[in-house]
Amino acid sequence: MVKQGLRYKKMMMRLALLLLIFNFQFSIFNCSAQERKTLPECIAQALESNYSIKIIRNEVRMAKNDLNYSTFLPTLDATAKQNQTRNDSKTEDNTGVVNKMSDVKTDNYSAGVALNWRLFDGLEMFTTHEKQKELLAMGELAVQQAVENLIVNVSAAYYNVLVQHHKLQATLHSLEVSTERYEEAQARYEIGNRSGLEAQQAKIDLNADSSTYMKQREALKSAYISLNKLMNTDLQSVEYVRDTILLGPLLSLGVLEQKTLQGNTMLLMAKKDQRISALDLKNSRAVLFPTLDFNSGYNYNKTEAPSSNITLNRTNGFYWGFSLNVPIFSRLQNRTKIKNAKIELENTELSYLEAEKETLGDLALLYNTYENNLLMVNFENESADVAAANLDAALVKYKIGSLSGIEFREFQRSYIDAVDRKLSAIYQAKVSELSLLLLSGEIRDSMIVEYVEE
Repeated sequence: MVKQGLRYKKMMMRLALLLLIFNFQFSIFNCSAQERKTLPECIAQALESNYSIKIIRNEVRMAKNDLNYSTFLPTLDATAKQNQTRNDSKTEDNTGVVNKMSDVKTDNYSAGVALNWRLFDGLEMFTTHEKQKELLAMGELAVQQAVENLIVNVSAAYYNVLVQHHKLQATLHSLEVSTERYEEAQARYEIGNRSGLEAQQAKIDLNADSSTYMKQREALKSAYISLNKLMNTDLQSVEYVRDTILLGPLLSLGVLEQKTLQGNTMLLMAKKDQRISALDLKNSRAVLFPTLDFNSGYNYNKTEAPSSNITLNRTNGFYWGFSLNVPIFSRLQNRTKIKNAKIELENTELSYLEAEKETLGDLALLYNTYENNLLMVNFENESADVAAANLDAALVKYKIGSLSGIEFREFQRSYIDAVDRKLSAIYQAKVSELSLLLLSGEIRDSMIVEYVEE
């Protein structure tokens, strides 16, 4: 009866484990069958629906609206006015004659059209138009920077999903091995070849591996939530993609430095900022020149006063002329603005040099990390293969009784650690590669990602 109870307990435990694994794998299959998405598809969806990208693009649209030729065009205004007054009046002359009038009504009508056209303002209108162009270009670079950062973030989140998926497979394999070990220890205990202590320890390790498996399921779901958040889609949706992360061709530091100086978005924005400061300096100098305006228009005025000696007064006609304004003395305000504009231009030049130095320094640090990560990938790939082979061999030895449970557990832990290090090394190497492509301005052109379907 005892043996039958143990067999029944073992059978129920194995059935529960199989149901747990089957249910999870079935849910993965169903989600994958509903929708499969590759990395380019995830990036496209994120770029289309990400709120931050939409906000920045709207700001660029506003900058496009500001870019026009209004500074070169005249202004034309039309005005019309009507005014009525009602008064009571009393007058008395030298002879004592009193004249009273009540409810005296006076109507006044006026209308006009005025044209004002600035013909010369020290070329400020031209530099203002050029500044609008540079501000538009700055906005487009801001969109480009946001797009590049989003590509990197989506790619990192996508690769993290793949890493967590492979870790889940490793923990599942370890769980299956622990189940085998427990069944072997329990069977030997029942026939009296081993003590119950070994079976109990195997059960503890099996429970620990089951807990690790459940935690890894949680980590995988969390990775999907992070990816879905970037894509602005349903947070609970899951798109399982059975892919393998492949590293791109080996990057050269010299080529990266050259491309960074030419195409780094932050440096391009710093150059645009420098250009805008130069235009501001030109605008500040424009106040030293005279301004010439052309004025023209048409005025109409009419006054009706029935109680007055002149009951109707009307004037109307065209007018035109030129006005010249020559600045002579402005309490040194204009000179001060010019000096400050020169200092601001110098600051933008220094800021660019500082940004260039920092960017190249970041590039050198990232490249050093990138090289080390590539070496670690080679080491950890080899270690993971050896650890998997050792685990299989250890399981065989455990079954024939030439290896203790404690020694076998060490092989099992070594396998899990080796797989974890391998996946982390590949992920870190890929993230380093993406960071280098981002700094060099090549991230969008280099997103031709290769995948091998499992």
